[in-house]
Amino acid sequence: MDLLLAVIDTLHRFSTIWACMNGMQVIVVALDKAQQVWKTRGIQSRPLLSLLLEFDAGRYLSTVSRERITADITMFTSALQPATEHPDVVPDVLPEILLLAGDLDQDSPSLLANSLWMKYRKSAEWAWKVWDNTVASLRQVPVMTSDEAGRRACALRYGVFLWHVDQHLAMGLDSEVLRWFLGPGRNEVAALNSEAWDVLIVVLLHLSVHGALKTTTILQGLVYPAWHQAASAEHSSPTIEIFLRSANDVCRRLLLSDDISDNLPPADLFELQCIRTRRQDVYCGFHFPMLASSIPVLICLENNNIISEELRADSTSLRHSMSHNQGFRQGAYRNLDAIREAFELSLHRLDASNGILHKRIVAGLRMLLHDMDVNEELSEWPTVTSLLSPWKIAATMVQMQLILREMGQELRDMTNLSAHANLDRLILMLFNHSMTSEEAFYVGEMAKGVDAVVAGKFINNGLRCITERVLESTSAERSPSHTFQQAGELLRVLIYISEPLRDNMTLPMLETSAQEEFIQALLSKLVLIEVLVTSNDSAADENDLTPDMVLFLRLLQFEMGFRGEWTSRMKDAMANIVSYLFKIMVHITSINSTSILYPLILDTLYYIYDEIPTDTKATHYDPFRNYPDMLPENLPPGLPMEHRKQLISLLPLLPYPSAASQMVHSHRDARGNMVYGTPVVNRAWEWIENLGEPAVCDSKEADKEREEKERLESKYTVKNSGSLSLEVFGSHLTGDGVLRTSPLNGDHQRQNQLLGFEDGLSVENLFKRDWRETRVELDTGITGRSREEADQESGHSVLPKSEKRSTPRGSPAPSSVSRSSARVTGGSVRQSPQGSYHRNSSSTISDIIDVDTTQAVTSKRSANKRKASTTAAASDDEIEIIEGPVPTRASKKPKTANGKPKTAL
Repeated sequence: MDLLLAVIDTLHRFSTIWACMNGMQVIVVALDKAQQVWKTRGIQSRPLLSLLLEFDAGRYLSTVSRERITADITMFTSALQPATEHPDVVPDVLPEILLLAGDLDQDSPSLLANSLWMKYRKSAEWAWKVWDNTVASLRQVPVMTSDEAGRRACALRYGVFLWHVDQHLAMGLDSEVLRWFLGPGRNEVAALNSEAWDVLIVVLLHLSVHGALKTTTILQGLVYPAWHQAASAEHSSPTIEIFLRSANDVCRRLLLSDDISDNLPPADLFELQCIRTRRQDVYCGFHFPMLASSIPVLICLENNNIISEELRADSTSLRHSMSHNQGFRQGAYRNLDAIREAFELSLHRLDASNGILHKRIVAGLRMLLHDMDVNEELSEWPTVTSLLSPWKIAATMVQMQLILREMGQELRDMTNLSAHANLDRLILMLFNHSMTSEEAFYVGEMAKGVDAVVAGKFINNGLRCITERVLESTSAERSPSHTFQQAGELLRVLIYISEPLRDNMTLPMLETSAQEEFIQALLSKLVLIEVLVTSNDSAADENDLTPDMVLFLRLLQFEMGFRGEWTSRMKDAMANIVSYLFKIMVHITSINSTSILYPLILDTLYYIYDEIPTDTKATHYDPFRNYPDMLPENLPPGLPMEHRKQLISLLPLLPYPSAASQMVHSHRDARGNMVYGTPVVNRAWEWIENLGEPAVCDSKEADKEREEKERLESKYTVKNSGSLSLEVFGSHLTGDGVLRTSPLNGDHQRQNQLLGFEDGLSVENLFKRDWRETRVELDTGITGRSREEADQESGHSVLPKSEKRSTPRGSPAPSSVSRSSARVTGGSVRQSPQGSYHRNSSSTISDIIDVDTTQAVTSKRSANKRKASTTAAASDDEIEIIEGPVPTRASKKPKTANGKPKTAL
């Protein structure tokens, strides 16, 4: 069995190598044959079956073989733990386990394990209670045996006993032990004394060597809780120090020690190989993030002054040894995301004011990922080639992300000048290095997610480095194109850094000095490009300059995307840049109409024209101030029509619009003659103004307005106080006014009465006005009731008879409102055979009302018509209009068929 276990451990330990050698299928077939041989001998090995299924992974074995293996596992599980509806009850105290300490028989551990399995195999918790009673017995071993060698012999006896118990379990003892550690066992192991810990460590090592306990279970159940408890301790306690010392000892023996000892496992080379195999599970798979998250806890423990200096030094030594361990380093590089998340989470949980602990955590990460002195300060960086090495560039990205976040917290303190200097030194060191596109991508990735202050540092220092590259490209000593293209790699880094800031709308402000120097350098470069472009007339030469021109436009657009102050130098430089860009665009388009530079330059010009601020010192607003000074006829004749239209749109001299054509400024001289002046300039922006809210007129203004109306004999006045005089448009006063909309929308008759006595321009449309004028209201009561009574019953209000009205003046233009006013107000309430409500009634506005005749007719027909109110006090100079039929010159009764009168509908 020991030989089989050694073979299984070796195959499992070097599984990656077997997979690279494409030998997994051969190994799986051999393991399947070995399993069948052991099965014929009556031996079932749980580790062999587990390894066989792990290596196969559903790829190499046939379906029949896989089903056979599954059936074997099921049968093996049922034999060790038979299913039953009445499980056995295991007592909480098993005294036979304590008696094992004094039994020196070599077969006693196996016999005890067999007897317990026979009694309680139908119980699901018998293994958990066996472990609980074993730990309680181990606490009594130092009391029962004072000899150190006797204690270790007793501990090995208990280790053998537990290994036999593991063999009687279908799923093994490991899961039950881990559940106990994370449950009630946490407090029990924390209360053990140093002698009991010596005994327990021997048992744990023995079980780990023989595969009964995983190394990850011991670390998760004992070591990590001890570190967390010591790191968060606020009071000194002997039990905490004993727990921490024992946990460090177990961790060192399981993960770091390769020594063979006669007193403790591993005792020989076989056991040492078993320890190394179990150790491999810690550095890969699911468990490594837990180990990575425990490293910052160790650093916090080292800085906890409650713990003794000896234990803090021991923890520091343990962490350093783990950081330089080859297996741990390989696991860290395979799980860089886990490393980054663990350290970021630890910094997030710490108090921001604890800057010393922050620096030590960052230094711990640097030690973990690089071979360097732990006391090295952040300002003393290694060479850039080591930082951007292709073998460690991913680890460098994780390290730099954490460092930049830690620097961002330090930069919040404006008095921390060393933090600003360290960050500037780091950024300049990175940007002064000639980076490839891959290195630029990684530098941009490591700076993503940093604070706005750190990002602003990167962008401002990056612009300064780009400025240096651009100025170097303008000299003739070096290759201008190659030097200028190096600025593109730096631009790629800045784009990667600023991308998340653009999404969050948190772009930093650019420094004025960096921005001015950058624009001036771009202007110097553009002057050289313009000379080269305009001096060549072939498309081949234009293609040679395309990369530099595209990079120039990218640099200019990147800078325009940030907020900054527009100084006078910036405005002058940008005005020159747009002038040169327009010349280059016109020249390139005349040579090659399909050039890629044309749309790029055109879009850039559109953006710049919108972004350049107006000149506050100018007397009037001129939107074409920065536009090119060129006439449309001076454009090259061979331009495509679409390009010509787009270029003309950038010129200030546009075709004269139809809105201002044939319009001139005019005025009248002393004799009253019209004098025509200069044409009207098409400045639509000057035709718009906001006069604000209407001014509140006082009594003097109201009196003045009334006097003006009387002087002009007009009902309306016009205030010619706009920015453009109404005389410019040849307007004059007509005396007409727009009638206000009546609130009586439902009463058409009253609207006719109100609008009939006033001339003016109505805002009603033709259909609405016709509807209002042609509606007739029929009264239901016609048997002698007055119109006032009928109106009151129908719910309509009427005008009082005593209301005084003046006769309206005749309108100079015929109006349907004027014609309808007399027709509506002169109608009778009662139906008349003369058809007074008919549209062809003889009553018109041109008829003169004869007051005397009206009174006479009224007195004769008082029985059928309304009488004028005699109670109203009317003056002599006012006329009271009495409703009734108006006599006409030819008022004849219409003839009807059968002698019956027709009623108006």
